[in-house]
Amino acid sequence: MQVTALIEDIKPDNSDLYSEKGLSIHIQRDDDNILFDTGVTGAFVDNARKLGIDLTAVDVTAISHGHFDHGGGLGRFMELNESSPVYLRPQSNGNHYFKAFYFLKKDIGLDKQLFADYADRIHLITKLTEIARDTYLLTDMPLKYPAPAGGKYLYMEKGNQLVPDDFSHEQMMVILEEDGMVIFSGCSHHGVLNMVEAALDQFPNTHIKALFGGFHFIGLPFFNHTAESKENIESIGSKLAEYPIERVYTGHCTGRKGYPLLKNVMGDSVDYIATGDTVKL
Repeated sequence: MQVTALIEDIKPDNSDLYSEKGLSIHIQRDDDNILFDTGVTGAFVDNARKLGIDLTAVDVTAISHGHFDHGGGLGRFMELNESSPVYLRPQSNGNHYFKAFYFLKKDIGLDKQLFADYADRIHLITKLTEIARDTYLLTDMPLKYPAPAGGKYLYMEKGNQLVPDDFSHEQMMVILEEDGMVIFSGCSHHGVLNMVEAALDQFPNTHIKALFGGFHFIGLPFFNHTAESKENIESIGSKLAEYPIERVYTGHCTGRKGYPLLKNVMGDSVDYIATGDTVKL
């Protein structure tokens, strides 16, 4: 399996790739081409071209949740790739907002027109679904551990009211291989520990070869503000180290301040994955 970050919050120095505060990951597994999230603007398409990855060959696409930094580039991808089905939760088509300081309110949802224009290719799932060979989307995540504190800034519309987002639009992806499983999360709004628990509940006694995704330690992105305390982040890192996880590749909403705290606890078992980075498993 080869995993490539098509777009991420940061990129290597002197790179001609684009970066943005979003996430898109390409997975090549034998003959399977899988796309997980599409970033903010569709710039991941340009990066893929520079990296020699043919997005017209993508067989299946999953969007982790209904926020623009993970599905904003979906329209451009759908125009480019004319066949890949796209899997989301039904609530991804809802209205989602970022709110702070009593006056700041920003629409962070997906383009609703896409759900009408590509109704034949968009699949809204409500349960465990196998989207490719040994590739599963998990929709049920327990809340054994607290959800990230940064979620307090995120809201969804119910009726005519804004209520705290319950992240019922979030899903995670698990790929099973002979020597273990690989977990993919977009922002881990349910909490990364809960998502690992969900994977192990579904596939018990399975070694975790790698965990990819953001952990949503960030609170106010424009201030690079970390919502979690140093103690909480280190506690999460310590707990992750107790699971049967071989490697952790994180970035995006983990934040530049959150990642070093994880690194202090987890050492060489955790790495920051930047735009253009490729991991072979």
